[in-house]
Amino acid sequence: MHAVLGSATLLTCLFTLQVAHAQSGLQLTLPAKVNAIAGEDVVIPATYTTTRQLNLIEWIKRDSVDQKATQVYTYNPLLGNSKSYGQFAGRARIEDQASLRIMRATSTDAGRYFLKIMTDDLVTEEAITELVVLVPPEVKVSPPGPLVVTSGKSVTLKCTVYNGRPNNITSLWWEKDNMPVEHLRLDGMKYSGGTTKMPSLVVRFVDRMDAGRYTCKVRHPASSRPIKASLTLKVLYPPSVTRISESPIATADDILTLECIADGYPLPNVTWTRDGVRLPCKPQNLPHNLRACSQIFEVLRMNDTGSYKCSATNGIGDGDTKALFVTVRPPTKGLDMFTIAIATGVLVGCLWLGLCLVLLGCYIRKRQHEKERNKFAFYYNLIGRGEGAIEDKTAAAASTTDGPKPPDKPKMSPLNTGIGTLRKNKKGQDRRFARVLYPYSPTDENELQLDIDDVIEVLEGENGGWCLGYLKGRIGLFPSNYAVFLPTTEAKKAVAAQLTNIEGKGKLSI
Repeated sequence: MHAVLGSATLLTCLFTLQVAHAQSGLQLTLPAKVNAIAGEDVVIPATYTTTRQLNLIEWIKRDSVDQKATQVYTYNPLLGNSKSYGQFAGRARIEDQASLRIMRATSTDAGRYFLKIMTDDLVTEEAITELVVLVPPEVKVSPPGPLVVTSGKSVTLKCTVYNGRPNNITSLWWEKDNMPVEHLRLDGMKYSGGTTKMPSLVVRFVDRMDAGRYTCKVRHPASSRPIKASLTLKVLYPPSVTRISESPIATADDILTLECIADGYPLPNVTWTRDGVRLPCKPQNLPHNLRACSQIFEVLRMNDTGSYKCSATNGIGDGDTKALFVTVRPPTKGLDMFTIAIATGVLVGCLWLGLCLVLLGCYIRKRQHEKERNKFAFYYNLIGRGEGAIEDKTAAAASTTDGPKPPDKPKMSPLNTGIGTLRKNKKGQDRRFARVLYPYSPTDENELQLDIDDVIEVLEGENGGWCLGYLKGRIGLFPSNYAVFLPTTEAKKAVAAQLTNIEGKGKLSI
């Protein structure tokens, strides 16, 4: 015995094999039963062994009711001719050795199939098998269309399964919004039925939470997926005001909006009233059976103070009403908040502008001081040099002159030593002068050439050290002990005499 599997489109099953054997050595192998699914292809497997040449392969179907024989397919290996017949025309063909493929199987294809093979010595052998076509059932739920029920009542959802082959199903269950109802049986009283034994589902004391889409699903051998049908359950329930504005305290001439949101099915009619008088409002539909209505006061008046009610009705139950109280205060005297805000902004802006101007002035003043300081930076740097070679040059010069020994040059610049300078003095201070007592030959390019009776304008420094002076069109350093500082009146006379002397020399040279 040999085990033969059906094609991929068949349900998994075990086949009992039949074997036809003759003295000629021709042997046929065929399963006793093959299952097919309506609408899909099916293959009836068949094999043979023989040492003779085949003349004919023929498949015949015999109806299980009237036993009428119908030719399905014939094949002549010698001539290479093949043909399918009747309802199988264009849907049947031979595969492998002698297997029969039927495409898009239907329920009428079910029955007993005979395979006949003839060899060249005119020996004929036959084998028989049964084809069972499985038909998925149809599922129907009722009542059709959306089912509408008032909250508090019970409802029965019917599920009918029919036209399946075989007529039995393996399982049946209900789902609500893709969730099995079995998982929703919390108290055991809400749902009943909805099983294979009792297909109809009973929902007791429905409320707004029971609304949704209900689906009846069944499993059948003819389908690898559940077969289903659905309906929508809508629950009518009375409205309720779910949200309302807090009682506001507002100011006259302001804008005020009162909000009210209500829930219910059918959608409720939401209104605002004051002392029984209905007020105009703007309704707006929201998701999940919600409706909103807004009462807007474009300009509040003092007489708008009072109680306001929001009511919701939809014909189910008594409706719902909630109230609030509006308090309107007189407008603020003097400057309003808008004006105060503008004034505050202007004041802050002015303060910021003033601060920026002060910082700008400080920056400009600092830059001016830096420019003034850099004016004599070259000479300050020379004064600030170490003793080194400059002191050696000064000592050598002192040994070759008749004057006193020049003082040591300061190690720090006048800016750091605190020596008063003309630039540090206040405006209007008299200029200072000194008369040269001894001749002095400069030892560095930043020093002045001194002759007896020269009058030097002292720019920096005091008596007893090195000073910065102006002489004969040059600015440079000179030792203060080689000159004497002059009083103001005497200094003016000396300067005038020196200018006269310079002019006289200029005429003589001409």
